[in-house]
Amino acid sequence: MANKNKKYIYGIYDDADAIMDSVHKLRGQGVEIHDCYTPFPVHGLDKAMGIKRSNLTIGAFLFGALGCTLAIVFQLYVMAADWPMNIGGKPNDGYYPSFIPVTFELTILFTAFGMATLFFIRTKLIHGKVEQLVDPRQTDDLFVLAIEEKSHNFDKEMVNRTMIDGGALEIRERELEK
Repeated sequence: MANKNKKYIYGIYDDADAIMDSVHKLRGQGVEIHDCYTPFPVHGLDKAMGIKRSNLTIGAFLFGALGCTLAIVFQLYVMAADWPMNIGGKPNDGYYPSFIPVTFELTILFTAFGMATLFFIRTKLIHGKVEQLVDPRQTDDLFVLAIEEKSHNFDKEMVNRTMIDGGALEIRERELEK
């Protein structure tokens, strides 16, 4: 039976510039970066890691379009079929400027809830999930660079040396279950 656990090497840094330099050096050597954990956003780190732009904007557009469509259909149904009103001697079933505030608000509401739902699904953040922190201070003042050992010919010594030369405070190895 094959071992299904993944092995990771973690470099722990105390400087954002140092982790950025190490990411650039390791990517230049052909090492694939698994992830970086930072206490605050580091500008340009996603591009340095080789992360492509997210497709969540497509989801935002689709949820917004759904909210806009449902708002217009609901208002037309209520004002024309279910409960038609004659306001000031004029029927209100085709007076679209009065629909704009509700349509705008439902578009924003559907987009916000849809994006939150997609975010939690994509990041697998569910209620009761236990975090796997490398160091408790990675959410406070430390930066962690994670590299997955993917093959048998993975040069662990070269990776460790590059991280230490790049300013890593310490190197840790950890095996996590899939």
